[in-house]
Amino acid sequence: MTLNTTSRAVCAAALLLPAALHAAAEARRVELGPQETVLADNALGLRYFPDERLAMVRTKPDCRVLVAAGIASFLLEGPELGQFTKATKVLEKGQAGAFDNGYAGITAAVRAPSGELLAFYHAEDQEGMKTVGNGIPGFYCSVALAVSQDDGRTFEKRGQILSGQLPKDPRGRGDQGVGEPWVFAEPQGKFLYAYYTSHERVDGRGVQICMARCPLADAAQPGAWKKFYAGGFTEAGLGGKDTPVMTSGQQRTDALFPHVVFLPALRQFMMTFCLNVWREGSRPEQSGFYAAFSDDGIYWPRERQQQLWKVPVIAALGREVAWHPTFIADAGNGMRGWLYYGYSESWGHQPPNKPHYLVRRPITIAGKAP
Repeated sequence: MTLNTTSRAVCAAALLLPAALHAAAEARRVELGPQETVLADNALGLRYFPDERLAMVRTKPDCRVLVAAGIASFLLEGPELGQFTKATKVLEKGQAGAFDNGYAGITAAVRAPSGELLAFYHAEDQEGMKTVGNGIPGFYCSVALAVSQDDGRTFEKRGQILSGQLPKDPRGRGDQGVGEPWVFAEPQGKFLYAYYTSHERVDGRGVQICMARCPLADAAQPGAWKKFYAGGFTEAGLGGKDTPVMTSGQQRTDALFPHVVFLPALRQFMMTFCLNVWREGSRPEQSGFYAAFSDDGIYWPRERQQQLWKVPVIAALGREVAWHPTFIADAGNGMRGWLYYGYSESWGHQPPNKPHYLVRRPITIAGKAP
């Protein structure tokens, strides 16, 4: 897989999401079914969840899933996917002065060659930061690693693996750094790919989706990660520069919350993500859930992108919100499954408003192998 060309980087950085997107030229089409509640607000003692993507640990002989709720991470357990009967806190925020002093939300989990479970989490330094509004603390975020020897029941923190090129600025915006990661092993099994949201806004760009990679054999070593920049994985994960692989292409618009899977039946990657158009507020047209397809997981052509649902994707008091979509395929060829996400019909901290909670919709991918 050779991708270190400047032209590839320019194309990846210039992706656009116009008002009307068409299905992929290869007749890819993603369809969503009706929504159903998996765990309501305050079920199993959880609130404000899922606050990141869901991280699958296993489905047999029972189901274990890691979920961010509130400012911590929990292990959900049950007889099968979507039927959870127990929630146990497994990862908490760090001490004052730590990079994760305000938040530690697991958002992806990968099995290492050693058998250890590697959990990647969105970490927030909230000290001295301005609020982002709606009662949500401001943050300087980074991506960190925690390791479990017992299938997700306990974790040991190993430190940051990805951080922004810009330092924390308490006088700046309420959201800074890089975070909200999704990590998985690419089909060859040689590398882990990490997709993350960059809140840095460098060089006049907005909030956009970038990526990094690490040899799977070195995945437990925080310094082994390299960010994608100018056509290759050349920049240090900690503090290096990056080139976006998915952007909104518009002013005052964010592309964020990526989740990527490989579809063997199509021999392609699929990304689900969110697009937030600030000016739209509670009347979304371009804001919402999107799907995109890629041959290599790095270049995501414009003609292979599709809007799935017009819906607000950032929480605001008294407004509907849906965010952090996770596609979990059924057994088989990966073309059907469930889209899990956080949802509230009227978000807020006090009745009649309520925090987001776990829902899902059946999802079908129509298409044929190239």
